[in-house]
Amino acid sequence: MARPILERELTAPRRSTVGFDVATRADDAAIRLLLRRSPMAGRISITLEREPNYFADQPWPGTNKQTIVARDQGQVVSVGSCTLRPCHVNGTVCRVGYLGGLRLDAHYAGRSDILRRGYSFFRELQVERPAEFYFTSIATDNLRARRVLERGSPGMPRYEFVGEFVTVLVPVGRATGAGVLESGVGPFEEQLFHANKYNLGRQFGPHWSGEESSTITRLGLAPGSFAAASKEGRRVASAGIWDQRTYKQTVVRDYSPWLSRLRQVVNLGAWVVGEPRLPAIGLSIASAFVSHLAIETGAADSFVALIRHLRKLAARAGIQLLTFGFASADPLLGVLRRHFRRREYASRLYVVSWPGIGCRASELDGRPVSPEVALL
Repeated sequence: MARPILERELTAPRRSTVGFDVATRADDAAIRLLLRRSPMAGRISITLEREPNYFADQPWPGTNKQTIVARDQGQVVSVGSCTLRPCHVNGTVCRVGYLGGLRLDAHYAGRSDILRRGYSFFRELQVERPAEFYFTSIATDNLRARRVLERGSPGMPRYEFVGEFVTVLVPVGRATGAGVLESGVGPFEEQLFHANKYNLGRQFGPHWSGEESSTITRLGLAPGSFAAASKEGRRVASAGIWDQRTYKQTVVRDYSPWLSRLRQVVNLGAWVVGEPRLPAIGLSIASAFVSHLAIETGAADSFVALIRHLRKLAARAGIQLLTFGFASADPLLGVLRRHFRRREYASRLYVVSWPGIGCRASELDGRPVSPEVALL
């Protein structure tokens, strides 16, 4: 019974005062307010925010971020974005769009017509110069969104599942006993070269260019944030710590009743064992991304040493959690699981296409789908 009802909700005509526009900087305050009012519920309710400026990461050389807003009588009630950039697909560089950042005002919950019309508006923006591929991610436990988007209802784009993606949070702790590797190694362009070489074996991994260096540095990934491990004079593992808190934050908005009551006790225990402490409501989580990863095959021991060294660098910068992202079948994920305490969050990755816009999932070869977690 529920399925026909939901299908009618998606397909039935609805009179609406909601209109769509490409967002401008004049929408900045309204978008940021909507993000603050859109918590992701759980034992720890969080919001993904963009303070003090939603457009702080623009312009970005080689990247085009299209943000659209839905307005009802002048009020922004929904926002979403499509970020287009060069990525590795089937071993070559293609223009790829990532659909993300979708938020809907709580008062408009269930308004599937807004979702459908928003996707139609996105398609219109792509017609003149479409990307080769589009993709998105949905939390595995977000069953409601998955039912709606996977079903392929009229007026909606096609969603094709292409792989599981695991986001891993590794506590920095006191990071004692780590071996000393190289830090701040080589010119920035050299780091990008190694990351691009590694991304050749992955679908939707970004193709970094030297033109991005100044922008990336401004956004928190300085050359000194990199570390590398070498064997016999050859670099076998490298990565950087990308601290994006100056423009992108994960903010605690509420705790479950029992966790709220015991937060001080939990924090005392966390301090004793070197685990991250729970911030007060309204404060951001002290986390950063491990990005521009490049690991040679068979260098698992160097990967472990690299993580330990990155934890030391993070601790010095006041970071409590390092965020990694892996395809679920990536051997490096197994290595990380064996050597470090962690928390994991599973997502599903989809290739998204409209009739005549975007390639189908069948056009991907067997390489793992593994985008850059710092760009999601």
